[in-house]
Amino acid sequence: MRTVLSLCPFVVILLLAAPAASQDEKSKKADKPGPVHEQLMRLAGDYATTSTLRLKPDQPPIETTGAAKITSIHGGRFILEENSGTSLGEKITGLRLVGYNNATGKYEATWTYSMSTAQMSLTGTSKDGGKTIDWSGSFTKGKGDNQTLYVTTRILSNDRFEVELFAKTEGGGKGPTLVTTYTRKKG
Repeated sequence: MRTVLSLCPFVVILLLAAPAASQDEKSKKADKPGPVHEQLMRLAGDYATTSTLRLKPDQPPIETTGAAKITSIHGGRFILEENSGTSLGEKITGLRLVGYNNATGKYEATWTYSMSTAQMSLTGTSKDGGKTIDWSGSFTKGKGDNQTLYVTTRILSNDRFEVELFAKTEGGGKGPTLVTTYTRKKG
């Protein structure tokens, strides 16, 4: 009887440690890059960009060009995009951090650019294995109002993809739209 009682603390410790060890194993798996991350890493490279801004459906689009550099960071967990170009005649730069959170099963991103002090936080999902990612992003603008933007990333080929960003009108329709096409530079 004494031997059984003296083993009790060890049994309790083992019983308590088993779920914790199982949880640690799940955490370790969630922390490691997987196939979705590999797909994101394929975007790494230097790109020429062409952007088309349409403020209203009945107005002609405004076209601009720019450049983007996408780098794989943190052991293939995230991509970092540094971009530059013009918007309505002004030079702009942007920085985007994009990843996939294994724990939530969602894409996550933070976007910033030189014409604002706000950071836009985005979450996204894909129904076709990452070829198309539908995002919803929000930031606080001007007078403290929250702005929600909708973004779709479409992988067109190994060397081209596009990002469409738009706001919704008060009636729920598509408002001003910006489409940027990325074409990988060769050489």
